[in-house]
Amino acid sequence: MGFYRENAPFGVRFRYTPSMETLTLELLDVTVSQAVMELQAALSQHPLDPIQILLGPDEMIRHNLLRILERSGRRVESRRHGSLWQLDVASTEARIPHPPPVAIPLPVPPPLAIPVAPAHKPILLLRSAFTPGDPALGRRLLLGVLQTLSREIPWIGLAHQGIDLLEDPTAVQVLRGCQDRGIPVRLSSESLLFLGGDSGPFEVMEDQEWQRLLGRGGINLV
Repeated sequence: MGFYRENAPFGVRFRYTPSMETLTLELLDVTVSQAVMELQAALSQHPLDPIQILLGPDEMIRHNLLRILERSGRRVESRRHGSLWQLDVASTEARIPHPPPVAIPLPVPPPLAIPVAPAHKPILLLRSAFTPGDPALGRRLLLGVLQTLSREIPWIGLAHQGIDLLEDPTAVQVLRGCQDRGIPVRLSSESLLFLGGDSGPFEVMEDQEWQRLLGRGGINLV
């Protein structure tokens, strides 16, 4: 006998049928943020089980959920039923039991007197060119910096006027190059909604994430 999660947001229905060993997550009338949170919760609570996800026609929601599943190493099959989408997420091979490893005591290292801060911080672009000065020159100089970024940069964020880079084919090519080098490019959800446009191959993030980092000095602004 299955059950529904009673405290789910409007538009989210969550049921689990033990006899079928399949968890079903219905996300038919939700925002991008709600869909991402519900999927992450399901993956955390059921890391080994197969999951069936039912979605509406919103391409941004489907794009973000597929990126999360890809990063988590889960194999997904997408099926379309009219205006709706069904994502079948396969179970993981971790279900096969393994004998517990033998614990080997290790020497305890001496405590560090001063905690070491991360060497690299995320970069958030709030503008599409260096200013003041000629905008075209400022754009070329900014893209030149992006092309030289270290692979150890956690991610690059675009917010406010930085979203304008998505309208420049050369800038989009540079941003794709950053992703190919292993530096994720993330877009401000509120900026994208306000200014319009398509997220393309880039991830949409909630603004509270970079705002919290900025509040404690954990991000570099450009």
